[in-house]
Order: sequence, then C-alpha cells, then structure tokens
Amino acid sequence: MEALSDVVDELRKVRKSLDDLQQKAASARSSYIEEATGHDSDPLSPHIATIPGPLEPQVDVHGVDQDWLNPEPDKSENAEIWRTYVEEGDKYDAQLLAKWNEGIDVFLLFTGLFSAILSAFLVAAWPTIQPDPAQGQTDALVIISQQLVLLSLGKPMDPSEVYQAPNFQAPVWAVMVNCLWFTSLFISLLTAVLAMLLKEWLSAYKEGIALVTLERAKQRQMRYDGMINWKVPSIVSMLPLAIHVAVFLFLTGLVLLAWPASTASVPSEESYDYDVREFESTT
Repeated sequence: MEALSDVVDELRKVRKSLDDLQQKAASARSSYIEEATGHDSDPLSPHIATIPGPLEPQVDVHGVDQDWLNPEPDKSENAEIWRTYVEEGDKYDAQLLAKWNEGIDVFLLFTGLFSAILSAFLVAAWPTIQPDPAQGQTDALVIISQQLVLLSLGKPMDPSEVYQAPNFQAPVWAVMVNCLWFTSLFISLLTAVLAMLLKEWLSAYKEGIALVTLERAKQRQMRYDGMINWKVPSIVSMLPLAIHVAVFLFLTGLVLLAWPASTASVPSEESYDYDVREFESTT
C-alpha cells in the first residue's frame, strides 16, 4: 500500500509540472500573438489551459487505484478458487479415508479371529441344551442290572421300576450360555458385514472423478454431503463399540459356563457308604 501511495504522489507531481508548463506555454503564446497582431489573447488559449493532463490517474478518496484493489473475479471453470478447494478437499479426503481403511482392516481381522473362536465354543456348548442319548442308555442299563439282581435272589420285580425315559429339561445356565454366545456371534457377523459395505463405499468414493475443476469441486461436495447425511462417520465409530459388546457377552457366557463346575460338590465317603448300605438293603 505504501508503494502505491508513492507512485500516486509521483504521478501528481508530474501532472502539476505539466500543468505549469502548459500555463507557461499559453502565456508565452498569448504574449506572442498580442505583439504580432495587437489582440489581447488567443481565442484558443482558454481551451488550452483547461485541457486535462494525459497522465492523470483515476484515484479514489484514499489515494489508491480502485482497479488494483477490486480486480474482476475469475468465474471460469478453472478458476483459482476451485483449484484451491479441490486441492484442500483431496488432502482432507485422503487422510480421512486412509484412517478409516486402516481401522476397518484391523477390525475385520479381529472379527474373523473372534468369530472362529466363538464358533468352537458354541460347538461344545450346544449339546448342553440337547438330551444326551448316552445318558438314557446308561440309565436303562442300571435299571436292567437291578432287575437281574432281583431275579437272581428270587424276589419279584416291582412294575414301578420299569425304565421310563425321563423328560429332559436343559439347565438354566446352559440356556443362558448359548443365548449369550449366539447373540455375540450375531453381533460379530453383523458388524463384519457393515465393515465390508463401508470398504466398498470408501473405494467408490474416489472413483469416477471429473476432470474439469469446477465439476470436480461440485462432485466432491455432493459425495461429502452424502457421507454426512448417511451417518457414515457414526457407523465407523460404532463398529468398535459393537465388537466390544460382543466380547463382553462372550466373557459373561464363559463365566456362566464355568460357574456350575466350580460350585459342584465332591461326594464324601460318608455319602458313598450310605449309598452302598441303601443298595444292599434293597437287595
């Protein structure tokens, strides 16, 4: 701004010098004509004195050229503002997509390992809510052996002791364990599907980019607005939380599975002797 003011001052000085020269030339011409013709003045002298200087700049009230301060804005498709927007938008998108892609890759790896481990535990836990055929055969053999002992002793058999398959009722802890683990597996698989859909969306976000700068800026803004409207950042942030919930359900089911085994009582010798005497009394 100081340089512009200096230039304007110099132009003013030059104009003043030119005005002085014009006035001196007009006075000299008037004197020459007066001496040569006897007239007081040249009829053209007033017009010469009022001719503006050729170097007069268009200056505003602040002494600065308005054309320099307010240039005509570039409204073309390749204007500088669109190029700047595209460059900054590409930098932001590259950082954001790289961060999300790395997080989703790690998430998919953990989800795959967790689902495999959980499936192995479910294979072992599923029979606990199903009737055991081997247990029925064992109970039947025990009843048959008791009847054979009675026949060998010549005692009549009690019809009430005929073997009847008991009604199976799954333990409460087994039902709870299976429910927790199946829910955990469902959450794990659902989040894995969402992560795969996000990977496909992130790949499509940078495809089919326009070549014209203005069209590219509009395209980028449209895609970014769509990402915000579809809550993509919230979905990406929800994935780790969902897998944490799945792991918590798995650990809860593991505690319920181990609890009956830890609280089961070992039969003492007194209870064993009592069972033997009771069996001998029946025989």
